[in-house]
Amino acid sequence: MSSDDNFVHAHLLKISQKNERDYEPFGSIEKDVDCSCGCSFFVKLSGNLGNDWGVCLNSKSHRCGLLTFEHQGCTEFSRHGVIGKEGH
Repeated sequence: MSSDDNFVHAHLLKISQKNERDYEPFGSIEKDVDCSCGCSFFVKLSGNLGNDWGVCLNSKSHRCGLLTFEHQGCTEFSRHGVIGKEGH
């Protein structure tokens, strides 16, 4: 990552919404799996930031519609979801 990317990454960590239902250390839930490990509802940002950042589209998740660091996560991870459909 370039120094510019590192600066933006640090800024995004600072301004992104945190929730008690996020994985530790951002919230109080014990970490299970990262969003970027194949969750079909995690849409990565473009460019280098997409390696760590995306938006959750899972309407069952408390992170739905939020900028999300891959390690924040939630308990609604799904490899079988279909974007735009509720069932998974």
